Parts: sequence; structure tokens; C-alpha cells
Amino acid sequence: MRQTSKLYSKQNSQALMYIRGGDKKVMKKSLSLLVAAAMTLSTSAVAFAADAAQELTTQQKFDALKEAGVLNGFPDGSAGLEKEMTRAEFAKVLTKLTELAENSAANVYSDVAKTHWAAGFIGAATEAGLLNGLGNGKFGPSGKVTVEQIAKVADLVAGIEPKADGTVAGTVSPWAKGFVAAAIEAGLIPELPTYQVNATRAMLVDVAYDLAQPEETVLKATEAKQSGAKKVTVKFNKEVTAEEKAALTYELKNSLTTYPVTATFAADNKSVDLAVAYLPAGDYTLTVKGMDALTLKVEDETAKKVDITATALQQVDGQDLGVKVYNQFGEDMGAAAQVTSYNVTKSKQLKNGSTLDLKTGDDAAAINDVISVTAIYPSAGLSVNKQLKVINGSSATSIKLDQVQPVSGDARISVKDGYVLPLTLTDAAGQKVALPNGDIDLTGAPAGGKSVTYAGLVFYVSDNSIVDKFTVTDGVIKFATKKAGTVYVTVTNGAAAASAQTSIVVNDVAKVKTFELGNSGKLIVKGEKAVLPFTAVDTYGAAIAAKDVDLKNVKFNAFGSEIAPVKNAKGELEFTFTQTGTTTIYVYVDGVLQTKSVGISVADVAVFKAVHSVDVATTLEVGAQPTINQDNILLVDNYGRTSNVAAGKYTVTSGTPAVVKVEDGKLKALATGTAEITVHATTNDGITDKKFTVTVIANSDIKSYAIDTIDTLFGSTTPADTVGYEKAVTLVGKTAGGTTVALKSTAPDFVTSSDESVLKVADNGTTVVGQKAGKSTVAAYLNGSKVAEREVTVSADAKVVKTVELSADEYSVSLAGVKTVTPGVTVKDQYGQPIVAPGKLLIADTSIATVTGGVVTGVKVGTTTVTYVASNGTTDTAVIVVNP
Repeated sequence: MRQTSKLYSKQNSQALMYIRGGDKKVMKKSLSLLVAAAMTLSTSAVAFAADAAQELTTQQKFDALKEAGVLNGFPDGSAGLEKEMTRAEFAKVLTKLTELAENSAANVYSDVAKTHWAAGFIGAATEAGLLNGLGNGKFGPSGKVTVEQIAKVADLVAGIEPKADGTVAGTVSPWAKGFVAAAIEAGLIPELPTYQVNATRAMLVDVAYDLAQPEETVLKATEAKQSGAKKVTVKFNKEVTAEEKAALTYELKNSLTTYPVTATFAADNKSVDLAVAYLPAGDYTLTVKGMDALTLKVEDETAKKVDITATALQQVDGQDLGVKVYNQFGEDMGAAAQVTSYNVTKSKQLKNGSTLDLKTGDDAAAINDVISVTAIYPSAGLSVNKQLKVINGSSATSIKLDQVQPVSGDARISVKDGYVLPLTLTDAAGQKVALPNGDIDLTGAPAGGKSVTYAGLVFYVSDNSIVDKFTVTDGVIKFATKKAGTVYVTVTNGAAAASAQTSIVVNDVAKVKTFELGNSGKLIVKGEKAVLPFTAVDTYGAAIAAKDVDLKNVKFNAFGSEIAPVKNAKGELEFTFTQTGTTTIYVYVDGVLQTKSVGISVADVAVFKAVHSVDVATTLEVGAQPTINQDNILLVDNYGRTSNVAAGKYTVTSGTPAVVKVEDGKLKALATGTAEITVHATTNDGITDKKFTVTVIANSDIKSYAIDTIDTLFGSTTPADTVGYEKAVTLVGKTAGGTTVALKSTAPDFVTSSDESVLKVADNGTTVVGQKAGKSTVAAYLNGSKVAEREVTVSADAKVVKTVELSADEYSVSLAGVKTVTPGVTVKDQYGQPIVAPGKLLIADTSIATVTGGVVTGVKVGTTTVTYVASNGTTDTAVIVVNP
């Protein structure tokens, strides 16, 4: 596989190429450049491809570039490295490095003949925007290129940002300082006394060769540095792919303490910010999964700047002056500064504090009053003063209204709340004018349009039955639509003769237009929920997602009468039939029979016919006591379906109690011999018992041992992370014939681990704890001898929600009695352990029941569903029945 050169390490990026006037954007292409050519050279040149770490001479680099066709020598065979670089030569190098085809037709310069050796290169570079002319139709092919111009192009091609605060010791033009500093730091150009001199061919050779070097393909973390009071930034040697992101984990440690982090990648995917809830000062190590640990120093947060962020004041009470204290990372510390304000226009001292009442009270100000605000942060010796003018909408000399957009997730504007009026106001100085919080009430007109003045602006709507109020909150103007139609909104400032208008087309709420029901292909039984699939299309011809379907205008009929299915939170339709036999389900939308109906057959009520199986050991060592309860007893119904017996709806008896006694939900092996065990279910009449024989053997009949199954364990070197994830090693016995035997004592005397860095043995000697990802073999010992071993897998993958289970399939509340219920929920991770994870309860139909703080409250008689949704989208659903 070909490697990608440095030149194209940032695919699909754009670079501005500046060469002697003008600038153009050029899209970088992906290519393989010099490696194949270099492989045909002598040993010294092959080092270019095979040993990039070996330092080559400029002549050797030239040889490689010449072989690749990027540069030519002079007629006498020399490289001419000491000669200055011309614009024509530079055009060729750029063209070759970007694999552009020569294009003489694009050469439009009067001073470049069509027969000029570089005409095709100059044309190609010009068309691609790599180079510009000098004006008046001239290119200046023999003109020279300076070192600082080379530095800028090299930075942009390599994707290196100029250093805004870069310092350069030599003479450099102000515009080029940041580019030269970045190029020196990246090793693209050397430090020189001056960078305004013409570049030599030797410099071009070195820069072109470096830019064409193969980029590292192995991802490495190159730097970890504190970038905020509670943030660390990690830089990588290359762009991180989506697959690599998913696999990365981060361990930030100070001494023995590990600090959990939340990772957020930068837009260029070459660095990641790690947010930490608490980050005390000290020396840290940061380990990115699969990479060498990095060290960093964390310092305490200190105040470095106090600022007044308000640019103007509104004639409102509670006016926020926007006083903020920033730390050394430019973050708002949330600290309080001492603030004093003075009305310069009225020569009046105002109250102290970060807010002012400028509309009412003693500090009321007039429009155009100037307020002097001073903020001091004494502990750091910081202060700032600003003169702020009191303005309102009348100060706006520019008014802009953009098109109202649908609410996120919607395809169109319809009758609902949550729309934003995109109004932008700026004054003569270009400062943004913000409206004060409040309601712009347009109600009250008998019909048609309505206008109202608010903060010096006139708001007009053409139809206030569609939009009747705007609400301003922190500069955001929101509104609701009341009905379908088209409304025009105009905002005018008469004092500045500025205005803007926008139209809002409000569509009717989309509802079901066509509905097609399908057959599940599964057995449908009387009295049981049957989920039937369906498709629905709205009045705009768009398919409606199952979860979004509103059945208000959809009716269903079966067995000659209307039936009402329940739509659960997953969007499934659950039907419960009270009759048996064959019927057709007819669907009506707004009273119109749909073209397709579905035939179903409803079977009679299911009854359990027999105890199907019992999952319990049938060979026991004397003294063994395996559990037998509803969790390991399965019943089978008349349709061949199995399910666990209900608690308390069964009995277990032993035919020989002296051998096996049934007590406290256990089979207690008392003596050697056999006993017939009978499991009888009382769920309904006529259930056939399950009889099986249990054999009890002496310890001497156990010929070998095995370690019981150990599922994948979670591993971490932080003890708190593995609490609850330990695994006790247990044994089962084996007879000479290989039959598994339940033991009196399942614990070995002690166990060992073949790799304690992967799987550690706990202090009790029989429990194992995961440490890091890998595999280790556990050996169990009895009476000083190893009796069994098993390989155990440990994973360091972060715990995520795997399963969610509500405590019941159905919850009932009563409007006349207990109106509330709190559904219990158990969330487990991929290791099978209960975890605490973010999630919420959702009610499918809030007109029947609501949920607040995990408590479901009945609203009206009916049936709906409640769904618990975990943070990663894993769900479980139960029915909510609201009784009278």
C-alpha cells in the first residue's frame, strides 16, 4: 500500500498560496509522490524512501527529486543549488508536487511565450490557484522568490498554522513573521539573519523534499498539556480516524489517584480535550491506550484578567453588566469582582454590583445616557473601566430578518411552539443591539394585522391569528404558531429609516393520510398482547416514523366492533383480542376505509400443560445444597411455548427424604443413594408433573474437578472501579464417567493466576479481579494439589449500558385511589453488573398519565406505556393502566 506524503496529510483542506501579490485557494489532492521513483536510485537516494531518519545531503535530496521529475539539473549536469529560485522554477515544483497536468492553454501571460519551457507549469499552477500574475497581464517568470514567501507556502501546504505570537530573530516582514516562525519550528527552513532575501534552489530542494516525506501511519500521542482549570489537551502526530477514536481510552493519574475524564475531539481530529471534574495542582501522567505515557504539570487556577463584556446597556431593570474574571487559560472563573457604576450624563453614583436597574428606581437612566463602569478584582490586582451607552432598538441603524426555520427534526413549519425569529440589530458602530427580555404582545386586534412598539422598534404582523406574541429571552426571540397560513412579519426603526420583513408559511399539522397494517406472522392468543407491524404516510406524502404516529384520526375494527390498540414507546402497535377465531382487521383514516386490510386468527386462551424442565444438578455430593426455585423451573403451554413458573405457584417434593430433602428452596443431599424429585405446578389445573432422579454420591466417588464458567471480567488497576466485578472461583466435581457433580463446598482452598498483571488473586485467595485487558489461566488447588484450571478473559472496555429492565410488565394506578406508581428499573452493563447510568422515563400518551422525577401519575382512565430510555438508547417498556 502506498504511503501518503506530508504534503497531503490533511486531505480536503484548503490552503491560501501567496506569491508576490494576490491570493487564491487551492484544494489539495491525495497522491503518492517520490517513493516509487526514489526506489530506482542509488543507495544514497534509496534512503529517501527506506530510511527517512537518515540525514541526506541537499545534493542527495536533489537527485531523488530529479529522478521523480520534480526538478531538472543544468546542461552541464550540475544541480545549481547555489542559484536563486525563479518564479518559473517554483511553478514547476508546485505543479509536480501536486501532480497537476501541464496546461499551456491556461498560460495567459504576455511575458510567457507558449514555447517557454515553463509555460505548461505556469498555466497549470495559475489555473489551480497556486500562483498569480503580477498584474497588467505579466507573470515575471524570471523574477525571484524570497525566503519568507517560501516559508509561507511551505506552512500552508504542510497544514501548519502560523504562530500568532511567534518571534523571529532575523529580519522579516510583519506579514510573514508568524509563517517564518512556524516554518522554523517545523524544521522546514533554517534560522537566518534575514528572510527577505531571495531563496536559493538548495532551499527549495530541502523544503520540497521534507514536504514529500511519508507521513507516520502509527498513531501516537505527542504532547499532553493543561489547557484549562479542569482540562487537559492531548495532541497526536496525525489525524485520528473514527475507528481509532472509538478504541482510545485515557488514564490521567497523579500519584496513585486516577481522575476520570470526558473526551472531546477538536474539529481537525488531531487533538482531544479531556475534561476533568476536579484537577488539583501537581505532576501527572497521561496514558492513552496503546501509547507511551506522557507527563504534564497542572497548576492551580489564577485570575489573570477582569473584563466588562457588555458593549451597550438596555433601559431595563436587572441589566447585566457582563463582568467576568478570566483565569490564565482565558476561561470564565465565575468569580465575583467589585463593581461600581456612575451615570456620567447625570453626574450620579449608581448602586454597586454586577446588575443595574436602569428602567425604574433611583438609578433609572434615559436613552443615550453614558454609564461608566469599573470592575476590580483586588486579590489579583486586576481592574478595568468601560464607558457604556444606554440604547434601545431605536439605536439600530441596520435591521436584518432571516427566514424562520423548522424546529430541529421537522421538515416544515407547522402549528407548534418553539420557533425562533432570527432578528439581528446593529448600531452605527457595528455593535450588536440586544432587545430587553419581555413579551412583544400582538393580541387584541379584532382581525388582520397588528403592530406594537417594543424597545424603540415597531413590530408588525399581517395576521395575528397565526402569530400573536414574541417572547424575548437573553436576546433570543421565540414564538408559537396558532394555525396554518402565511404571515408577514415586519420590524421597523423609524428614527433610522431601517426595516426588514420576512414571511412565514405555516402548514397544517401533519396527520395520518394512509395507514397499512401488516401481519406479524406469529401466534395470536386471546387475552395476550399481539404486536402488528404497520406503515403510515402523512398528508404531505412523507412516511411517518412508527414512534411519531398519532392515531387520533385512525380507527380499527375487528370481530364486528371497534378495537383500540396501544402504541408503546417503541412505536409498536399492541392489540389485545377478547374473542377467538378468524377475523379481518379493517383500518379507517378520517372515516375512510383503507385499501388494505389484514386477516388474522386468534387462538383460544393459553394454558400450561406440563412442567417442561428443571435446571438443577442431578448428581450431588453428600452435603451439597443446590437451589431449586421459580428461576429454574420452566412450564410449557398448549402452544408449545415455555416460560418460568410464577413465584409460589409450584411445589417440590422428594420421594426419599432421607437421601434428598427439599427445604428452604434447596435440594439437600443427606446420604448416598437416589431420590425421585417431583415438581408440581399450581398455575392452572391439569399440569403434568416433572419427575426426575437425583443421585447422591460420596466424596470418594468424585474423580476430578473443573472450574465453573467465568464470563469476561472488567479490568482496572483502580480498586474502586472493580468493586462488584470480582469473581469468586467455584468448582464442580466430575465422576469417572464425566458426570458433573454439585459439591458440598464449591470453593477451592486457593487459586493462582498465570498473569497477575491481567488477573489478580484477591486477599481471600479464591476471588479473582481484572487488572487490564488480556487473558490469564486460573488454577484451583485442593489439599495442596492443582485440581483444575480455566482461561479467563479480561476486558478494559469502559462500562456501558447493555440491558434495561423495568420491575414489572404492567403498572396500575387509580384516579379514585393510589394515583401514582414509581417504576423500578435495573440497568446492567456488558459485564452483567448493575450500574448507575443516566436515563429517563417517557410516557407514550401524556393525556392518560404523566411522569415527573420517576413517579408516574394517572391523569385519565385509559392505557398507555412507560419506557425507560438509558443514555445510550437502550430501552424497556411496560404498560400503564389508569383505572377509575
